[in-house]
Amino acid sequence: MLRRENVSTMFLDLTVQSLDTQLLLLINHGTANTLFDVLMPALTSHGYLLVLPFLLYMIVSSADRMDAQGKRLLSTALWTIVISCCAFFLAEWVEAVVKNAVARERPCTAIEGIRLIAGCPKSYSLPSGHAISSFACAVPLYILSREYMMMQWRLYPLALASIIAFSRLYLGVHYPTDILTGALLGSMIGLALSVLYRQVMRTNEIMKWKK
Repeated sequence: MLRRENVSTMFLDLTVQSLDTQLLLLINHGTANTLFDVLMPALTSHGYLLVLPFLLYMIVSSADRMDAQGKRLLSTALWTIVISCCAFFLAEWVEAVVKNAVARERPCTAIEGIRLIAGCPKSYSLPSGHAISSFACAVPLYILSREYMMMQWRLYPLALASIIAFSRLYLGVHYPTDILTGALLGSMIGLALSVLYRQVMRTNEIMKWKK
């Protein structure tokens, strides 16, 4: 006989899965149009290239500026790019670990009637690799550039990450919870590395001041 806690857990799992599926189908079918049929596969494959103009603008904006200590902000901008790249590779590792641990089947193989435009990947579904890596890269670019870039420009990487993540829903290869989990994990990775970088920089400044 099933315990009451087990029944409740099973019911909750079924409810979440049902909502996940319904929301995916709403996006996958409800937003379908010929423009997105061309745009979304391009974004999911090459959307990362759209961050390059931002990186160039970030370098140009910081080139002739100094911080409060008289240090060139160009160095900070270059370190920001390094931190963003490190976050990307760490996110790739976390993605592989979590996917193999959870082993969730992709909706494009589990749901009948899914509107599949591109191919269905063979890897597991949760978390979304595009979401975790995009947000891991975007968060340091947002946090660490505030000294020399306006807010509307700093939001660009986050907006790009969100659009890339949405493309995975439109293509029917991820559930919404895959995207949400990937975005949260990626954001935490990007935030953690950004905080670590700032702490290291502060420690170095303190050490220099004491000498």
